[in-house]
Amino acid sequence: MIRLLFLVLLLCAALWFGPVLMQNPGYLMLVLGGWTVETTLVGLVLILLLGLFAVWLLWSLIKPLLAIRRWNWHPFRRRRQRKARHAFEQAALALAAGRFEQAELAFDQAEALTDFSELRRQMACYAAFQAGHPQKAMQLAEWLDDGSASSLYVKADLLLRQQQASDALALLQPSMTGDAAELLAPLYFKALLMSGQAAAALTQVPVALEQNWCSKNQWHHLRYQLYPYAIVQLAEKGAFSSEADYWQQLPGKERKSMASVLGQVWALARQGQTEKAEILLVDHLSFKDLADCWPVLRQIPLKRQVNQLRKQLQHWLRDHQQEPLLFAALAYCAEQEGELMQAQLARQKATELSRGVEW
Repeated sequence: MIRLLFLVLLLCAALWFGPVLMQNPGYLMLVLGGWTVETTLVGLVLILLLGLFAVWLLWSLIKPLLAIRRWNWHPFRRRRQRKARHAFEQAALALAAGRFEQAELAFDQAEALTDFSELRRQMACYAAFQAGHPQKAMQLAEWLDDGSASSLYVKADLLLRQQQASDALALLQPSMTGDAAELLAPLYFKALLMSGQAAAALTQVPVALEQNWCSKNQWHHLRYQLYPYAIVQLAEKGAFSSEADYWQQLPGKERKSMASVLGQVWALARQGQTEKAEILLVDHLSFKDLADCWPVLRQIPLKRQVNQLRKQLQHWLRDHQQEPLLFAALAYCAEQEGELMQAQLARQKATELSRGVEW
């Protein structure tokens, strides 16, 4: 729109000044020594435009040659950058492979790298922390860009890994009203739970849904990191109730979700009501929910109340004979009943089907 308006104004100016310049083209004369140049005003403007174009074209041709010349003036700069880039590549590979001490050393050697400086420092924070140097990791985190959402994420994550939930919460709280909320939401809810504020975490759910802190797919997974732990935390204090304000203000879809049911199952099991917990679990658990439920399900102490769950898993196994998660879940059931040999065999089968991934 702005470009169209500019073209219209330019056309109007041409229509206005064009006839004037045609009737009165002007006259200019430049005398320098023995040289005399005579031209019209329009001719002078055209000469200046052609001259500017010639200068731009000449600069475009010479600029690459000047860059090569600059490299020749700094013969060791290119070598230092090449070594730093190689160190950064080695550090990234070592970090991905879990060789944290090697990664920490390589990140130190890559300090001279000018590219990816923020990303490199963020990765160096995790390498130092995993190598057993949390103080160095926090020092590196202080050098990160304060206004970057990814930098806030790294700082808060390092604080949570060191059980400093209150400090992480104070860092995250001011940023939960802006664009950074989408990235920081999982850490924010985790910080609330770790600081013992389960009711406050549930109270923030309607805000998160209204302000779209997460996409639909992200929120689906975040439920399983929030509801089970919040419900268990409240149940341990005797403060969980389906009639409480923090629960009633949740949308019905959230209260009926498998993640909230899983939290209630966990709470019942920890209170010793394992039979009731198993019935509730089997009535709501479906095969498509098993993968999301598994990290929490494996922590629920159902003990010997797993007969119905085992039958359900075996029923699903008829149609999904190559699903390693079903064998891992059967191993969990066997462990609850004290059948350690069967549990070991089922876990081995799960490992074979998942090509070496330990369950």
